[in-house]
Amino acid sequence: MRPLRMPVAAMEHFYRGGAAIADLRGGPPRCERSPEEWLASTTARSGAEPDGLSRLEDGSLLRDAIIADPAAWLGPAHVERFGAQPELLAKLLHAGERLPVHLHPDRAFAGRHLGCAHGKTEAWAVLDAEEDTTVHLGFRVPVERGELAGLVERQDTAGLLERMHEVPLQTGDTVVVPAGVPHALGTGAFVLEVQEPTDFSILLDWRGYALDGPGEGHLGLGFDVALDAVGRTPLSSAEVEALRVPAALAAEPAGTPRPLLAPAAAPFFRADLLRPPAGAETGVPAGFGVLVVLEGSGALRTADTELGLARGDVLVLPHGAGPLRMSGAATAVLCRPPDPAHERAPEPAPAPAAESGAPH
Repeated sequence: MRPLRMPVAAMEHFYRGGAAIADLRGGPPRCERSPEEWLASTTARSGAEPDGLSRLEDGSLLRDAIIADPAAWLGPAHVERFGAQPELLAKLLHAGERLPVHLHPDRAFAGRHLGCAHGKTEAWAVLDAEEDTTVHLGFRVPVERGELAGLVERQDTAGLLERMHEVPLQTGDTVVVPAGVPHALGTGAFVLEVQEPTDFSILLDWRGYALDGPGEGHLGLGFDVALDAVGRTPLSSAEVEALRVPAALAAEPAGTPRPLLAPAAAPFFRADLLRPPAGAETGVPAGFGVLVVLEGSGALRTADTELGLARGDVLVLPHGAGPLRMSGAATAVLCRPPDPAHERAPEPAPAPAAESGAPH
């Protein structure tokens, strides 16, 4: 097996953005609401399959290729621990406007109410950010259940935002967003997102966006149930800071992958910086991954093949390609599933029959 280059696959959405993705990835012209591209994805958009599923250059679905030979794609240890799916979703996301205040359920909530073993913890590597770009992340004061319900019912966006931490975003930072934590990515943020493989979002704020918040904002559960997923306990400034790694993408070249994310991400996914030293190589252990080339050019070598790398390339790396070596002046991020040997993340409660069409 060998690494495979993934075709460009822009995605339309309810919010504006996407110019930075088009600049990085190229491809055909896009509308003003093309703010995401899902990369080497085996996860479908909730209720909209096959949207979100990535296709290989021959038009076949990556998901089907992995199902047909999971050990070769994912590795025996991964399959034994996680089953025949990558345990990972990577995206490019460019916010042309502030995203709504929203959150993603954790595994326990998803197990109880959505029939799914995954929640949606996520993380961002900030590829670019305008000068005043921020993210609202978690409540900074206690919020009672009735208070939260009233804010949502009245669509009191200002009231929601003023109760949240507002954190500056700088190019090169990484931020982990645990499931359950309300957040709103600000205008001008261009991020590589790594997350659990679901499309679960609960909206607290939707006024002014091209969506039906009262109908679509609660995962079909109704807000009485959906608001149980909200982490209302305030985060301290120290807890918020522990989710960030400032200037992670500015790390010096190294012969091994450089971890990019705060420790909270480890049970859910990994992201590593690949930046070979001048005249040398960066080694990459065998394993499934999604490689995103951010700048420069170089080469990726297996035992018997070599692929050229250029800015904007996205490649899916099968386990069966074996250990890889990256050389040249390229800088890339490698998105990977959690290490099968890592301590397990919290397990969901026993799940009832699935109540949504979202992927598991």
